[in-house]
Amino acid sequence: MKSFGLTALGGDEQAAKVMMKKMQTYGLACTGHVWKDDLQDMGWLAPKDELCQPQTAFWAIMGPPKAFIQPDTRYGLSLLALCLQAKRGKGFPIVVLQTAGDLMSAQMLPTPFQHAIVLSATDAATPAKLVAKAHLQVPDLKSEYYLDMVGNPQFGQWFEVHPAEGEWLGIIFGVDEGEIKFQAVGPAGGLPKTSTLNYPMQGLHIEFIGKRYTAWSVRNGITVDRSYFVKVEGAPSAILFGAFSEESEAQMYHIKLK
Repeated sequence: MKSFGLTALGGDEQAAKVMMKKMQTYGLACTGHVWKDDLQDMGWLAPKDELCQPQTAFWAIMGPPKAFIQPDTRYGLSLLALCLQAKRGKGFPIVVLQTAGDLMSAQMLPTPFQHAIVLSATDAATPAKLVAKAHLQVPDLKSEYYLDMVGNPQFGQWFEVHPAEGEWLGIIFGVDEGEIKFQAVGPAGGLPKTSTLNYPMQGLHIEFIGKRYTAWSVRNGITVDRSYFVKVEGAPSAILFGAFSEESEAQMYHIKLK
């Protein structure tokens, strides 16, 4: 049976319960989750396993406009979205159910939500739209890179990165805030127990769109089967990464997380 995951932001637990009950009358099951802003203990991980289940057709996030502008909330939602897109595909549907005010645009949200659709939670037509969304084929959105969050409260937050195809002859990864603490290279899919780094560098500085990023790099080959892992403390507003190059015009991928 098709289902969807519903996350309630900003204390809108009652509104989420009403939505869940309404969707049941439309024959669409729903698992609910009340959002908790707890970056230190990675509270954003709580609904991950349920949302990754194959029967979960999409992820809906319900709340008032003010809930979507809180930096910690945006950061946690972004990390969860990266996990889902890594496991379910970049086209995995995300729906924002706004409970009040004029509808925001997806462009006002962090990078992982640029393909989200925004609906009014109070519009009478919304339940039917959600049912239709649940039965649509997930679009196959192509990406030039793979990006996942593989950390946990015990080991900290680690980003995993590799190209979608081919090989990068090294990688550079930077943050605008927070601090990079460790880097490693190993088999894709999990933190390596040991790692040998080729020509590792730390404390590099990159200027990008008027903002300064502090970056680390290695010269190991990075492929679909062999990932780069980087431990980051804090909550950067954005990350910047790409294949290592000594050229000043190297291609970089910029991901806003807040």
